[in-house]
Amino acid sequence: MKLALHFLGTVVLLYASLSCRAEGFVFEVDSPRFKITIPGIPQLRMEVHPQNASQPHLRFLGSADPYTVAVYTPTAVEGMTPLECAGALARSLAARPGTPPPSQVLKARLGKDTFVAMYAVSLAVGVQLNAHILSAVGGRYCIEVHAAKVSIDEEDLASWVTELENASIEPN
Repeated sequence: MKLALHFLGTVVLLYASLSCRAEGFVFEVDSPRFKITIPGIPQLRMEVHPQNASQPHLRFLGSADPYTVAVYTPTAVEGMTPLECAGALARSLAARPGTPPPSQVLKARLGKDTFVAMYAVSLAVGVQLNAHILSAVGGRYCIEVHAAKVSIDEEDLASWVTELENASIEPN
């Protein structure tokens, strides 16, 4: 009986761990209305971005070691599609400090209206894995969710790709 209870306890604990991991990061924005889901990242406490007052497109920021997530909503040209926003945002990465050349940025479609640009940046100790999850909502806003993970093992890049493969940005 003790063995059966121990086994059952282990199964329940494993199931709870897996179901919590499956949920991951979920964040809803009210204006413009959209929902971000990143199953491979734990839930983070999101706060108004510290530079939001002077740069209103910098919306939210959250972090808990080793993860950081930032949400940006730059204004789009009227009627821009998620694909057009993703292309414009991905091209703009080349001008940002610390971003590698475009040939070292992996770009992919994650879903119908969600795209990603991913790259790694070497640090003094370890690597920073970066993913820019991209889309658009309402024909007026491009959406950029910058997720980053600091790791001491460059081999984490493969698991980082897997953690993000089901990420999405959806109108809410």
